[in-house]
Amino acid sequence: SVAHPVSLAALGVRCTFLLIAAVPAHAQGTASPLPGYSASQLHCTRWAESSESQIETVTDRASSQAAAGREGRWSFRAGDTTGGVALEGWYDSLSVWRRSGNGSLAPDTDGVIGGRYRGLLGPRGAYAVGARPFIPDELAEVAELGGALDDFFPPLPPRRLAPGERWRGAETDIRRLADTVVAGRALLRFALEARRERSQTVPRGDTVPIPIRQSITERGEFTWNPSTGLAGRTRDIVVETAISAAGRIRQPVRSRVTQHIEIARLPGSACR
Repeated sequence: SVAHPVSLAALGVRCTFLLIAAVPAHAQGTASPLPGYSASQLHCTRWAESSESQIETVTDRASSQAAAGREGRWSFRAGDTTGGVALEGWYDSLSVWRRSGNGSLAPDTDGVIGGRYRGLLGPRGAYAVGARPFIPDELAEVAELGGALDDFFPPLPPRRLAPGERWRGAETDIRRLADTVVAGRALLRFALEARRERSQTVPRGDTVPIPIRQSITERGEFTWNPSTGLAGRTRDIVVETAISAAGRIRQPVRSRVTQHIEIARLPGSACR
């Protein structure tokens, strides 16, 4: 799935890996195989992930700015099942940080390194969570790492697309771009756009409910190797949140988070 409703702490992350250095392909094929995830593409693979966020919060009386980031290296094991790819992933290395007018935080991440994320990845990219590692409180205050794998892999179109063609879903638009050539191999390139509107009330229970409205807009690209699958992905996400005055919230709060994310497949095997 694409961007989900995210807490402000969840939107934090930066690094400097590029999606792919690419040049236009000389010829564009229209008979490319339909992209789809399989265990053979993902088993023993290694990935670099980076993200950076700018956070602005506004009330009737004041405004504040903050920045947050995450940089990590992932490893995966995968196996095919009748329902999709049984996926197990973990961070081999991870750093997170957050800076604001109140100072900087860069908590130790040893409590998460090696912790297993497990789930089922469908051939078109739908991900069902099976298990998540425990996230220590000091890390949860800086970044929402529990859902780090939920939308790591982009959704794929359900039919073949020729360059210039697009597929539209309920909240997602996928368009095939001109192919690229990297190291003599043609890669398929896709643009992805998504928009979601969410309303919820928190907390639930006996306390005074607080209405929250959220708008999530995403634009990005991903590249696909017909032989080995996903090669890399970039995402630019804007999350706008409005919190009404209610209960312990004395005045309305508005926030805007802009986030840039990059993931790239790394050489080498994660299986030793």
